[in-house]
Amino acid sequence: MSIQSQIRSNVTKTYFFMAGFIAFVILIGYVMGNALGYGNSFMYLAVIISVISSFVSYYWGDKMVLAMSGARPADRQRDFDFFTVTENLAIAAGIPKPKLYVIEDTAMNAFATGRDPEHAIVCATTGLLERMDRREIEGVIAHELSHVKNFDTRLMAVVAVLVGTIAFLADMFMRSLWWGGGRRNSRDRDGNLGGILMIVGIVLAILSPVIATIIQLAIS
Repeated sequence: MSIQSQIRSNVTKTYFFMAGFIAFVILIGYVMGNALGYGNSFMYLAVIISVISSFVSYYWGDKMVLAMSGARPADRQRDFDFFTVTENLAIAAGIPKPKLYVIEDTAMNAFATGRDPEHAIVCATTGLLERMDRREIEGVIAHELSHVKNFDTRLMAVVAVLVGTIAFLADMFMRSLWWGGGRRNSRDRDGNLGGILMIVGIVLAILSPVIATIIQLAIS
């Protein structure tokens, strides 16, 4: 597979997962809303949340990842090897130099994020930068820049945020049950359909975050 076909594949997968996620959330919202007795109002709320999450993950997923990791901007003098190695490799790869960040952590780790090469970010821990020599850092950064050029980073940023949204909806459903939302009466809930929807809703609330996480790990 050529790099051009890999890029096309990742771009297609990004939009596929965004569309599939919204459809999945509509299903979850319908089942959970009717199980709680709220009707389709819960589904409409879920759709709004899913659409907003899709756009947020696409445009600001990289910033959210950095905020969660507590990263600081890399400094050319303080992080000389990291900074100059990335500059050289970006030129060789024919992509803009990504923004560089450092996480104060003794663990040896590095990752790339961003929706495209023009908005890419590469982050490394102090443990990696302090314990590796320049050639080893070059190998790590080359690996991360391959993710940037292949648009792997866009796909993973979108998937990570969408997985979190599914977990949020499941938690909201369980809290509604705990606070009495499940005791609301409706004609549907008085019959067998209501009982079935309640069981399916609880199963979805328990399994959907797990399934979403497994999908994320499989893609990664």
